[in-house]
Amino acid sequence: MLDPRSIGLFDDRYGLGAQQRLLALLQQPCVTFAEIADQFGVTRECVRQWHQRLLPGAPTGHERQRLCRQYQRKRELFKDELFAGFYRRLRAQMPSRRIGLIPARDGFRRRSVRLDRHVIALKRARASAAQMPGAAYRLVNGVGDADFVYYELNDRDYLFLPRPVLGDESATFVDAAGATYHQFKNTFGALWRWSPE
Repeated sequence: MLDPRSIGLFDDRYGLGAQQRLLALLQQPCVTFAEIADQFGVTRECVRQWHQRLLPGAPTGHERQRLCRQYQRKRELFKDELFAGFYRRLRAQMPSRRIGLIPARDGFRRRSVRLDRHVIALKRARASAAQMPGAAYRLVNGVGDADFVYYELNDRDYLFLPRPVLGDESATFVDAAGATYHQFKNTFGALWRWSPE
């Protein structure tokens, strides 16, 4: 089915671009063979045979179901505003860096991820009531074994701090030039400048 003649015959029978559509569907673990069979007007057995012929080493059966559950759990993470904000900002600055999700009993952790060999804790900074020139935020500690901490300040701004810089206590960040931690605002540059122990 991979040679041009076979592609042409398949497309003649099931419509223009049918084999491309079939391949795209087969590579989505959450699309069942029954759903594909309905779309093409064939049996599930026929789809299973196409799958074996076109993607011989691809997962089947229970493995596809496991991959589908994993895919759905990943999608759930993006419904979490803090995780989605972190991901969007990281991708804007470092599209090629690999984010590794950390397994949890019910899917994946929402408040920590791996970035290369580092563990990143995700937290929201709390607006501080302290009277200071510029906005002030309370940075609550309690990040466990994280190497870096991502604090979401508001819809536009964040801090990305190396864990040793934060210390063991909570801290206050004043959003003003020259303030402590200001060099870590809206940049993931600490990944290159700091090497957590």
